[in-house]
Parts: sequence; C-alpha cells; structure tokens
Amino acid sequence: MSRQIGDDDTRAIAFFQRIIAFTRSDTIDNIRNEKLLNATQVRDFINKQYSGRIVPVF
Repeated sequence: MSRQIGDDDTRAIAFFQRIIAFTRSDTIDNIRNEKLLNATQVRDFINKQYSGRIVPVF
C-alpha cells in the first residue's frame, strides 16, 4: 500500500510539472484562491439553506 501511495505521489508531481512546462505558468496560487472562494460560497449556501436547523458549520 505504501508503495502505491508513493507511486501515486510521484506521478501527481510529474503530471503537475508537465502542466507547468506546457502552460509556462504555475497555477497553484489560482487554485488555492478558487478553493477559498468556493469554501466561502458553500458555507454561505449551507447556512442559508439550513437556517434554524442543527447543522455542522465548517
């Protein structure tokens, strides 16, 4: 199992490096920003949809 995880990690890193070489830009900061924006939108949606009910909030 640990060998498979190591292989997957290595392939993911190699794939990401190929994307950077192909696009000539590192988009990891854009991805992080989109994730933060989406997390806020999801949290707001849950709070509006389930207001008055017991729901775990992120």
